Amino acid sequence: MSTRAQKSAVRRFVLRCSALMLGFMTTASAWSACPKLLMEGGVFMRKQTTPEQAAYWGKTIGVQGFMMNEIMSDWNTDVGTDSNSDLWKLVRQFQSVYSQNGVTDNFIKVGIHSTRDWHNSWQNEAAVKNFAHAATLAKYAGFKGVVVDLEPYQPAWGGAAGGQELAGIVQQEGRAIAMAMHEAYPDMTLIVMQDALHNAYQLHRPMAPISNLQATPPDSSRRYHGGYALSVPFLRGLLSVEWAHVVVATEETYRDPNIVNVVQQTTKNYMAFLGDDAVWTNISTAPGLWPLGLSIWDKSPRETPAQFKKQLQDAFSASQEYVWIYGYGSAWQTNGPYGSGPVTANFQQYVDAVHQVLASCGGSGSVGGGSSPATNSQSSVFAPPRANEEPEQSVSRSRYADPVQPADTMQPVGTLPKITPLRPAGTGNARTEIP
Repeated sequence: MSTRAQKSAVRRFVLRCSALMLGFMTTASAWSACPKLLMEGGVFMRKQTTPEQAAYWGKTIGVQGFMMNEIMSDWNTDVGTDSNSDLWKLVRQFQSVYSQNGVTDNFIKVGIHSTRDWHNSWQNEAAVKNFAHAATLAKYAGFKGVVVDLEPYQPAWGGAAGGQELAGIVQQEGRAIAMAMHEAYPDMTLIVMQDALHNAYQLHRPMAPISNLQATPPDSSRRYHGGYALSVPFLRGLLSVEWAHVVVATEETYRDPNIVNVVQQTTKNYMAFLGDDAVWTNISTAPGLWPLGLSIWDKSPRETPAQFKKQLQDAFSASQEYVWIYGYGSAWQTNGPYGSGPVTANFQQYVDAVHQVLASCGGSGSVGGGSSPATNSQSSVFAPPRANEEPEQSVSRSRYADPVQPADTMQPVGTLPKITPLRPAGTGNARTEIP
């Protein structure tokens, strides 16, 4: 072998070793940092923005963030741009109070609760404006970003793709919404809830590679509210801007016990879907769990505490950024805002499972992987208050020396920029300035 060839072989060997070491360090770093635990639902901002309620969720339960349903409930909801409005003050106050209790990673969640008419250019343009305002509010309040829930609670995504014209309109609307949010809040995290690719291409078959992500999804018009076919071109538009971070919050882990496989395959599917654009996209998958709540009125378990702990451990080992729990009403709180009555009889075992998994992941035993101070100088293990107690009894006000600054005296985290997203298809080539 020539000297030149030997040097080339050495360089290739060094590069391979470097890549392996980098991968190991990345994995170790992700594990040592720990994913954060989010709750979808459960809290009601207008009645639960108090230190006691924040302590219940952050200290007693161990939640580190919420996907908030009530801020922008639908695509047709406009949160406005007035930082002096009651809503903006309340959202900022919620972030301030809850972040003091470890609940730092909060998101504005937007669902589809009204029928979408993609040929209605006025409705499309209004949605772009509304998402822009939501992202602006998220930045101002100190939230991490926005959750776009793609589940069609009302018909939205059609049956078959509806032809190239309609698919083009939907894709352009997705891009217009993305551009509006990105311009308002460039560093935000975008969470896409529901694995729409899996639902569109494979429906509810076991998780596996999707064979042809460029093909038109099969007709699913007889599925729930018409299925997910048009969500595919929408995703092409939504993921076409240079997001700082994208998370796919999948519900497939509700049913599939192999959480590690679901997380890995979901991420691979979206990387393949993005193609070359994946070079700039920081994308990950957040597995979702649903341990409690058979209905809005029934807080009974869907799985045993041992099963939940195992699933939570698997989710934490598979995820780099977030794991989330579907709270389903007030299944995680006695006499909560969405359901009266007590929690399930063995509720404390579910709470203990959360703290045990958080402790084993972080190493220090504190909520959030070591970011919270221990409650006892003799031990680094955080002992959560009893979950069946009323929130007011869990943690007293005296534990927090710094009073919460009133919302109307806070300095804004961000500014209120003017946004100029492209108008969706059907409105001409003009740009529109969002006030």
